[in-house]
Amino acid sequence: MNDNIRSTDVFNLELSASAPRVRITAGLGSAAQKTWNLRRPVTLIGSRRPAHIILHDRDISPAHCVIINTGTEVLLKDLHTGAGTNCNDNRIDLTPLKDGDVITVGANTIQVAIQVPEDSSGDSACGVQFADPTSFPEPIGVTLVHTDQQWEVKDAVVLVGRHVAAPIMLDHTDVSRRHAVIFCFKQGPAVFDLGGQGGIQVNGQQCSLALLSDGDRVTVGPFRLRIGSRSAAELDMQTSATEAPPEPGSSSVDMSGQAGVSTDPAAPSVGPELQLDQDPSLQDGPAAIDSKLDTLQESIDVSWDRLNSWQSQLLEDAAALSKQELDIADRASELDARDAALRGELHDVARYHEQLVERERELAAGLARLQDEKDTLAQSQADFAKREEEVARRAEDLSRREHVFAQRWSRLQSAKCSHCGRPVGNAENGY
Repeated sequence: MNDNIRSTDVFNLELSASAPRVRITAGLGSAAQKTWNLRRPVTLIGSRRPAHIILHDRDISPAHCVIINTGTEVLLKDLHTGAGTNCNDNRIDLTPLKDGDVITVGANTIQVAIQVPEDSSGDSACGVQFADPTSFPEPIGVTLVHTDQQWEVKDAVVLVGRHVAAPIMLDHTDVSRRHAVIFCFKQGPAVFDLGGQGGIQVNGQQCSLALLSDGDRVTVGPFRLRIGSRSAAELDMQTSATEAPPEPGSSSVDMSGQAGVSTDPAAPSVGPELQLDQDPSLQDGPAAIDSKLDTLQESIDVSWDRLNSWQSQLLEDAAALSKQELDIADRASELDARDAALRGELHDVARYHEQLVERERELAAGLARLQDEKDTLAQSQADFAKREEEVARRAEDLSRREHVFAQRWSRLQSAKCSHCGRPVGNAENGY
């Protein structure tokens, strides 16, 4: 692959249809249960953004562990945290995951479900050797540009940062303790930004996730890391040939002695180097010397024009950065205002909750009073029923007495005087 010309596809890594499908569930069986389908090659678990899965726990680091889908395997890597990461109750550094595994991060338990698509063949063939999924198929060389510092990466996931336990340890204040990880993806190396200060660049392009090729350069803070095993001389020759080709007919000028010009060997050349020593053309006389000086002057002018152009570009970049800082400050102010509003709403909710509690107490007291009144009414109803029975009894007795009286009166009307034989009840008789 090309070393300095990259396709945009390497910055948009996607899992193929044959890659394992991963789903994790935190708080299984509880009211706070939550499930994530991991559709990206790298899933960062931590206590705050930019982690993909945020778990609020004081024992969890901002960048605690990562789940890597290499396209064929699923790996779990602890990012050298104090609390550590457990898989099936065993503390791990790097381990492959399988269906049914249980990850413990702080006080959080995460259930893992892995499904292998039906179209991916898991059959083995004669003579096939299966490599360790926690290691690269072949070690990856990483070299600190313009130094003799080299690392040989064997593990499938390694931490890059200022952490003392990081396999690729870069000691600088502009480098975060857990800055990035280099991991195996589809049998090749890739890099992922863990949200480190300033992020990462691959061949000068800012990115968060990228596939790496032999000769690529990854910028982490002030450091540039070369990926691959080729010699530094070959890579430097290729870089100079592709990045700053010399102009035809112009000689080399060394601008390192000029004021304001960077002497960093990693900086692009501002012009051809000045070669004055042992130049045979200087022995040809004043005319040759004047011609040579004119050529050198033209080269110097071209170099200064380039410097001015770069300075203008830097000023434009500085203005853009200032604008971004202002935008970030405005965004922070907006977030602070929203936070204050949310706090006010939370206070109102708390006060409304207190009012609801007080209202519930009043309703409970009213319900108790209603129950007492119901009991009193039931007693009154019972007394009224007794009185109705008493009235009915008295009415029945009165009716009986009226019947007796009517019978007596009837007998009295039909009775006759024993002396005269007239009816006793006849008013005409004067009785």
